[in-house]
Amino acid sequence: MRFIKKFDELLAVFEKSLVVVFFSSLIILITFNVISRNLFQVSFQKILEISPSLVLWLALLGSSLALRNQRHIKLEILLRFCSDKFKTFAIIAGSTFGMTVMGILFWISIEFVGNEIVIFGKWGFISIIFPMFFAISFFRYFIQLMNNMKAEA
Repeated sequence: MRFIKKFDELLAVFEKSLVVVFFSSLIILITFNVISRNLFQVSFQKILEISPSLVLWLALLGSSLALRNQRHIKLEILLRFCSDKFKTFAIIAGSTFGMTVMGILFWISIEFVGNEIVIFGKWGFISIIFPMFFAISFFRYFIQLMNNMKAEA
């Protein structure tokens, strides 16, 4: 389990680094495009095409980090009134459900990326964030499941 936690920490550092790079790139590109459009009446179409992809990457990387820190949206209002044993069961069931959904979406997203590459060529690789996100989320739900199973034992 120690290896898994260490890997999760390294993965979080990598994700945070990507978030910093992509957010900085997004700010620089959009600022450059706004300045060039207002001063020189020139707008760059590629920047306008890349920007939504950067936003998508930022959103999914941020979601993955939120899942790691258990800061994602939770529907816990009913669990506040339940016993600790039921809470543990609900968390284990939720983690299992999350793993199942993320696993299915991971396999589907691999085919999606393949189709994107066929259609858009090298630009299709931008969609690689989908299988990455689903695989990382599967891993994070697995860690939650293991932590709660260990706490139950």
